[in-house]
Amino acid sequence: MTPLELCNETGLRLAVLPFGATLCSLQVPVGNGRREVLLGCAPADYPRQQGWLGAVAGRFANRIGGAYLAYGGEAWWLDANQAPHCLHGGRDGFHRRPWQRLAQEADRLRLGLLSPDGDQGFPGRLEVQLEYRLEGWELVVEFRAQCDKPTPVSLTSHAYFNLDGGGDVRDHRLLLRADHYLPSRPDGIPLAPAPVQGVFDLRRGRRLGRDWLSHPQQAQAGGYDHCFLNHGEGQDWLARLESSDGRLAMEVITNQPSLQLYSGNGLGGTPDRNGGHYADHAGLCLEAQQVPDSPNRPELGNPWLLPGDSYHHLTHYRFIPL
Repeated sequence: MTPLELCNETGLRLAVLPFGATLCSLQVPVGNGRREVLLGCAPADYPRQQGWLGAVAGRFANRIGGAYLAYGGEAWWLDANQAPHCLHGGRDGFHRRPWQRLAQEADRLRLGLLSPDGDQGFPGRLEVQLEYRLEGWELVVEFRAQCDKPTPVSLTSHAYFNLDGGGDVRDHRLLLRADHYLPSRPDGIPLAPAPVQGVFDLRRGRRLGRDWLSHPQQAQAGGYDHCFLNHGEGQDWLARLESSDGRLAMEVITNQPSLQLYSGNGLGGTPDRNGGHYADHAGLCLEAQQVPDSPNRPELGNPWLLPGDSYHHLTHYRFIPL
């Protein structure tokens, strides 16, 4: 597998594999050099790694409890790849598919995927287009999708970031403008929204490793693996991540209703680019998405896409040399 490469006048360099629409490298100018800010592995290792490393998660990112859907008097059983639940669309979800290259310019790439009716148990045929763009200091991720039957849709990039270019991501500082998050059961299924507190109150920014595992929810998950609710309008940044050396920051702007913060608690043993393996917490994910488990829980939102409507996800990752 050969990555497709993009670059722009700012000096951002992006590499993408059509397999899984995978972001496998992003280099950002820092000082007189370039810094690799994405975790990745050798192209041949992507099909066997189990961490969704840089790939698109779909048809529905995150968990659907019981791997079961009910809508309009009909019901469907999904692939229970994290038994008894469905995680990231099933074991052969969008992260395992060869996406079609539809168009490419120097600084942008458009990919397409057709998901048939019954794919991993999901109802309806779904046509997806994804564009990666480099705009100034930003990586822009934009999804659009249409269906022919009602189906829940939540697509996200499962990119792992490390703004230091290596080391433990818990030394990063994160500011997250969310007043509420979703605590979860031990199996990862979310409970009702709760006010942020302790290590989950990131509104003023904190080093991620500070008071590590001091909250019962964090101890249960082995770190952060929680959904934060976005009550903004998508016009200003929701999250700001800063490298431990203070030389690079990244802001996340999104139109999605939630952001999943995952601190790479299960990364240990995942292949890296150099023939070795990553340790736990080598990178973190900031996954803009629909609220997990919402297809059967309307109090968490409505992720169902209907025929004639269009799904639209727009997320900007803005890099700021400091």
